[in-house]
Amino acid sequence: MRLPVLAALAALVLTVDLAAAQESRASRSRASSTEATTTTSGGSGQTTRRPRSAAQLRNDQIMRTCGAEWRRDKARLQAAGKTWRTFLPECRGRQRG
Repeated sequence: MRLPVLAALAALVLTVDLAAAQESRASRSRASSTEATTTTSGGSGQTTRRPRSAAQLRNDQIMRTCGAEWRRDKARLQAAGKTWRTFLPECRGRQRG
């Protein structure tokens, strides 16, 4: 009679212990990954990011310019058989060159 009760109690203790171990491991990995990439300012919970490189900023500008050109001339470009996928490489080539 005592054996099933003891087995059930041992299973419960193991389950609780495993859940606690997984929770602490997950919180440690979250803490270490956020410390490496972000910082908090004044305890307000806001995070800061690493500044974008010059190449990333240039790419952003090219995408904005090409997107605006596509939206402006979309009807004419589609009538000529162009899709966004075919237009974008051409536009990027013009912007870089």
